[in-house]
Amino acid sequence: MAKYKHIIFDLDGTLLDTIPDLLFNLNRTFKELGLPGGFNSEEMASFIGSGKDEQIRRALKARWLKESHFADVNALLTKYYAQNTDSYTKVFPGVNETLEALKKAGVKLYVATNKPENVAKDVVKRFFGEDTFLIVRGDKGDGIIKPNPKFLGSVTKAIEDPLDTILFVGDSHVDFLSAKNAGINAAIVPHGYDKNVLLLSDKGLHFLKNFKDILLLEGK
Repeated sequence: MAKYKHIIFDLDGTLLDTIPDLLFNLNRTFKELGLPGGFNSEEMASFIGSGKDEQIRRALKARWLKESHFADVNALLTKYYAQNTDSYTKVFPGVNETLEALKKAGVKLYVATNKPENVAKDVVKRFFGEDTFLIVRGDKGDGIIKPNPKFLGSVTKAIEDPLDTILFVGDSHVDFLSAKNAGINAAIVPHGYDKNVLLLSDKGLHFLKNFKDILLLEGK
């Protein structure tokens, strides 16, 4: 059973496969604005991980579009982002069972994601209920997102135990950097969107072969 007392989870690509909804929303936005879109899942995976603003900028750059389109895309995508969060999204295999086992073991659970915080809280509630996670931290629009140390720091400061009792579970290089900047260990899930993270090596980094292997990790 897991020895970590507290586990913070990323959301997109870690707990939930959200690319189908994100892709639908992005393509709908570009189409309605008369912009060339037609993005595929692989492109979408390369856009996400650094917040909605960066997602938009990466999408514009992928179609050689000017930054001047940002405001219009942002306004419409924000609307659809809030309206459509669960049409195609699914919980990754093994997640629900593992979260339940962690809760039964007394491990405290949290979410930290670069999704807008209101959207993140709604998505978490829809898929995991209201009593699975103690804190759901999203993008508050203040410019502080992963991997800024203040982002995860806002969660770890609410935890009274030492940092070596806290684990951050994610799927990307940004998640690894977020954990490292916050002074906590990280675990990378096997089903994530960012495959380049698998090339990293760090003494505070665990690579999971299965999501349920979180239960076996040795914290303090």
